[in-house]
Amino acid sequence: MKEWEDDEYCLFINGGEAADLWAVLADWTKSEDKEEWKKHIPRFARLIGCWQRLGFIKVFRSDVWPADTEGEEVTGQDLDNLLADSGSWEYAEEPTSWICVASGDRDIRELEEGMCDSALRSCTLT
Repeated sequence: MKEWEDDEYCLFINGGEAADLWAVLADWTKSEDKEEWKKHIPRFARLIGCWQRLGFIKVFRSDVWPADTEGEEVTGQDLDNLLADSGSWEYAEEPTSWICVASGDRDIRELEEGMCDSALRSCTLT
């Protein structure tokens, strides 16, 4: 069984839970230190961008909770912009919007080594 130290496993579990973006960082670091979270945004922005393009994960944004059922799916350049915005990853005590990752349409067992590299070569994440 994989461990939390594996970023893909962390994202897979959080996607299954339709977790907020900040929760992915909190789970990865096992910390409430928001400054520590920021160090890992590039890692997860890249992974989420890749997995979304490959169909393994979806990203939703909404003004009401739960975002995955009440919100709009974010794709393409809008997703790149959202993932590049550090504010999208911040925890809020009383949020006015939610951004979450959820499982995609593709079974995770289809994920193969090197798929992200191929997917990212065909696009540019900011």
